[in-house]
Amino acid sequence: MVSIAASCLIAPRSALAQPPDSPRITRTVLAIKAAESAVVNIEGNKPSSSSNGNGIAEPHQVNGMGSGVIIDPAGYILTNQHVVQDVSRIEVTLHDGSKYIGKIIDHDPSSDLALIKIQARGPLKKIEFGSSSDLICGEPVIAIGNPFGYHHTVTEGIISSLHRNIPVNGAQEYRDLIQTDASINPGNSGGPLLNAEGKMIGINAAVRMGAQGIGFAIPVDSALEIAADLLANYRLGSADNIVEVKTLLRDNGTAVQVVAIHSPTKLLSGELLVGDMLTAVGSTQVRNRLEYELALANSNSPESAELHYSRNGAIGHVTANFRPVAKLITMASTRTAARTSEVEEKIWRQLGLRLQTTDPQKVVEVDANYKGGLRVWEVRENSPAHLALIRSGDILVGLVNWQTPDWEDLEWIMDSNEIRTQSKTRFYIIRAGGLFQGTLDIPKVARSRLTSATKTRLQN
Repeated sequence: MVSIAASCLIAPRSALAQPPDSPRITRTVLAIKAAESAVVNIEGNKPSSSSNGNGIAEPHQVNGMGSGVIIDPAGYILTNQHVVQDVSRIEVTLHDGSKYIGKIIDHDPSSDLALIKIQARGPLKKIEFGSSSDLICGEPVIAIGNPFGYHHTVTEGIISSLHRNIPVNGAQEYRDLIQTDASINPGNSGGPLLNAEGKMIGINAAVRMGAQGIGFAIPVDSALEIAADLLANYRLGSADNIVEVKTLLRDNGTAVQVVAIHSPTKLLSGELLVGDMLTAVGSTQVRNRLEYELALANSNSPESAELHYSRNGAIGHVTANFRPVAKLITMASTRTAARTSEVEEKIWRQLGLRLQTTDPQKVVEVDANYKGGLRVWEVRENSPAHLALIRSGDILVGLVNWQTPDWEDLEWIMDSNEIRTQSKTRFYIIRAGGLFQGTLDIPKVARSRLTSATKTRLQN
């Protein structure tokens, strides 16, 4: 495959030297100039299989490609999950041609979004965020991406429709998408959809196969909220924060509002009230929830942060200690941490799952009968979990006849007679906003000591 590197970069010098009032310097040209440095190309190899002619599938590697957008100067990049899923080595090429290896921070299968990070040699140019709350059918849009390996390809069109729901397969669908006739092809996935000002209003995600001029993008307001969730999961090990905030839409932009405070007084020094508007974390201004999470993740002191706020015209600041609360949530003592680590290894060895705690509210919103669950972030190939079609991003909420809201419950279940005596073990997961069940074939293991914790049976 021929790879063309950033054709817009090699324009003749005479074209680049046009005076600002030249009719050639259109709004489209200015919008592209404002955004193109924040767009990256993503490539890598993915496992696949094909028949050898005798009806037998043989594994091999195929080239995968897509796009992404820099959302923070520290090297955080937002893209589609399907662009980086199963890629063993994520190769990221910046607009200037420099190359880096990307690391997956987290991903969300239900929205098909993923957050990756590169260790750049200096601060990067980030995309400017627009809003998808006030889009108009017919307004001009621009897509930048890596279709078929042609780096930084630019296409232009209009918004064709809003709030489209597009089924992907029997278990998932894209919801509330932006439809555009800007040319979007394989490789554009994960790149930005821009408005006429060069601000990102969506993440290009899908095309209608066999059709021309029908492409779809995830609205930026939703994408930024999901990116904030992914960063919070990575930073704290769960979606819980001491100070819970939301993005507040305003006529002149966005702001960050405190909606809940989950902290003992000693972990929050100073007064902070629900309804206060956060303006900065340390010296970094924040205008939405994602910027709030990024500021915390990039802080020189990850265990605490100075939060600046405004209230009825008055300003103030408080110090929040984040790391102790995360420890309080995930472990009561060093002994508990050690036991959790043992259970993690047992689950990996016997089931082939790597799990992490998650926000119980995400489970309750799907089915109020469940108290919580453990989120899957890795599945070992050919393990019982892999053969049972459990995949990364699922939330394990039940095993045998018991709920699995935390590590203690899961440890109790793995030590139970029911696991030891059953050849097939039923499991329950949440995926894409729905509750699913299946069976696991777990290798027989010796029974060990049971804990005395009270367990919750699954609802019939």
